[in-house]
Amino acid sequence: MHYGYAQRKPIENEFIVRERDKRRSRELLAVVLLGLPLGLLLWLFAWQNLEVIRLGREATRLRAVQADLEKTNKKLKIEVERLTALDAVESKAEAIGLQPAQGARVVVVSTAATRGRAEVAR
Repeated sequence: MHYGYAQRKPIENEFIVRERDKRRSRELLAVVLLGLPLGLLLWLFAWQNLEVIRLGREATRLRAVQADLEKTNKKLKIEVERLTALDAVESKAEAIGLQPAQGARVVVVSTAATRGRAEVAR
């Protein structure tokens, strides 16, 4: 099939030398030099917003942890008060068979370290 309007003509392009288009190179450089800072600013803006969101979530989590720790601390303080109350200690001592010491059975041992503390306490 040969059509008259589409003829192949051999082209000799051995002598054609490719040259860079300096105007196009300048345009590309201008686009890069303008686009790079703009892209960097957009990236920094997005990063900053993501950090704000992340830190907000972290602050919320830490507030919940703090509230939980404060609740646990309050429970533990109440437990310490309950266990160290004089009535509770006396009843536990009586339950295991301890009795108040008689004056003659009490032996006070003092060392240099305890003597200094006793003097400070007075």
